Amino acid sequence: MHLAHLQDLANTQNGLVSLDQARALGISSRKWSRLHASGHLQHRHNGVSSLFGFPSTYDQRTLAATLALGGVGIASHRTAAYFWSAWTPGVDEPIDIIIPDRGGGRSLTGVNVHRPRDRHDIAPIRLSGVRVTTATRTLLDLGAIAPHAIPSVTERMLIAGSTTREHLRRAVALHSERGRAGIGPMRKLLESWPYADRPADSVFELRMDRLLMKHQMPRHQTQIEVGPFRIDLGWPEFKVAGELDGWGKYERLAQFRDQARRDSYLQIAGWIVVHFTWHEVTRSPRRVIHEMQRALRSRGWSPIHHPHGVLGR
Repeated sequence: MHLAHLQDLANTQNGLVSLDQARALGISSRKWSRLHASGHLQHRHNGVSSLFGFPSTYDQRTLAATLALGGVGIASHRTAAYFWSAWTPGVDEPIDIIIPDRGGGRSLTGVNVHRPRDRHDIAPIRLSGVRVTTATRTLLDLGAIAPHAIPSVTERMLIAGSTTREHLRRAVALHSERGRAGIGPMRKLLESWPYADRPADSVFELRMDRLLMKHQMPRHQTQIEVGPFRIDLGWPEFKVAGELDGWGKYERLAQFRDQARRDSYLQIAGWIVVHFTWHEVTRSPRRVIHEMQRALRSRGWSPIHHPHGVLGR
């Protein structure tokens, strides 16, 4: 009967059970040891084991660490970014766990236990059954150990809608204490923000945002409504539009007809429409920029009279 209850509990915890939980189910320490000797349980950390048949996954390793730390541990840094679907762990990458109480916790094999001085915004949320730091806290903590990854991980979180520039600005202001590691990389990204003000709908749009910023193009807008249609990105002041033709955008004849109808509408309304594919943006970025510059110059734009950053505000 006890084993059935143990199985039910393990099914909710990636196959894991703790000694304290087993005792609450009426399983003695001697019985706990016998279950290990018989192979029913496999050791993960002191006081935490998994039932036979459950594979050792990154999710399980993370939950095992939090259970071993008395249930107060919070997945953080790279591990939290993984649960936010913005990080791919390397082989044998250690688990990152924050302990809110700087004096608590103990050393665990394969686990980096962080005891931060800055405990703002440390209240966790649950993702996949694991206590995880918030998206903004995750990014700031990640900046302390993997600053090179901040742009790409931030981009993934933006695409997923996990955070926004305003949330990040507020987080940087809140956490900007002397000696706070991780603030610098995020502040640098915010100062040279390569994305349009409105959230991008895809990786394609974010890639185009960075490309335009890199080549000091005037600030653009995204998802611009013109009559019954919407433009991917553009400059309303000059009536120049850029359309990003990603995979699957025009798979059916009706979609091609809609595209032709929209282009005709925009041209009659005085817009220049320039189309680009993913291959062109990633493989021939200079050509993309050259064509955009030609379209803008035909409408009176020049880097001298219209410096970068004056549009779209």
